[in-house]
Amino acid sequence: MSIRRNFFIRTVAGIAGDSAASFALASVCIWVIQSAALGLFLSFLVWLLGLIAWLAVSQYAVHPAVAALLSDRKLDKGLAASLESARAAVAAASSLWGYAQQFAVDFRSMAKSA
Repeated sequence: MSIRRNFFIRTVAGIAGDSAASFALASVCIWVIQSAALGLFLSFLVWLLGLIAWLAVSQYAVHPAVAALLSDRKLDKGLAASLESARAAVAAASSLWGYAQQFAVDFRSMAKSA
């Protein structure tokens, strides 16, 4: 189960990184085309160079960063820490709810006055 979960997390991170890189390079291409007032052929060349740059950034920066930052060991530790934090938050919320019930706090009247 954890292998599929980690694969899914790394896939989503890779797609998000690729999307961010493509949007950034598309913005650069649009800026260059607009600021330099390039013609149709030169605009095509700028987009072509942007596409090649995006492929290079994806291959040599995004995917190695995802592989290094999201290893199986790091994902398992991070998810375990998240699970412990969620359990602590549930325990704190349930104890606060118990105190509120013990001291007869009426949340409906608080919601109406807000």
